[in-house]
Amino acid sequence: MPPRAGRALLERLEQLIPRADGAIFGDYGKGVLSHRLAAAAMKRFHAAKLPVAVDPKSDVAPYKGAALLKPNMRETELLSGIAIRSRDDLSRAVARLRKRIGGGAVVVTRGADGMSLFDGDARGIDVATAAREVFDVQGAGDTAIAALVLALRAGGSLLEAAIIANAASGIVVGKVGTATASADELKGALPAALAAAQGRA
Repeated sequence: MPPRAGRALLERLEQLIPRADGAIFGDYGKGVLSHRLAAAAMKRFHAAKLPVAVDPKSDVAPYKGAALLKPNMRETELLSGIAIRSRDDLSRAVARLRKRIGGGAVVVTRGADGMSLFDGDARGIDVATAAREVFDVQGAGDTAIAALVLALRAGGSLLEAAIIANAASGIVVGKVGTATASADELKGALPAALAAAQGRA
């Protein structure tokens, strides 16, 4: 991104921060969230004492201090440099990522296997998801992090947020193309998501 555009984006962020409850940084590796811009934006949110959640692509270094990191399994391997073949491998990979961001929570999305949550417990907690017919996985990760952050900012625990995020992601993968999950759809999907998380599905 040209420096001038980066400065304009930071200026716009400064205008929006007073009205914000937090932020989601979705790094798609397209050049907008350069190390420099991401670090500068993080600094501004920290100064405002607002939590930042990150969906990372290539590096977590600029996101030190993030409250939540949400990579998928492949991204967890790439970002940590650890090939994940076992639960211990996953725990080591996440521990490395948590150290790099300063100890924030990490939620690893695992597709049809749900999510693994790491926030204190070194081995983490697995949250299964309800079986759904999948038509298109596009947008599932974006939906997951949006639902996680919304639930957390509403006062939910990380486990409760993950159950809601699993339900929301399950809705969008059942649609073709870029999709959303409405409030009514989410309410309808929550009982199955809760049952799956409790091992009753």
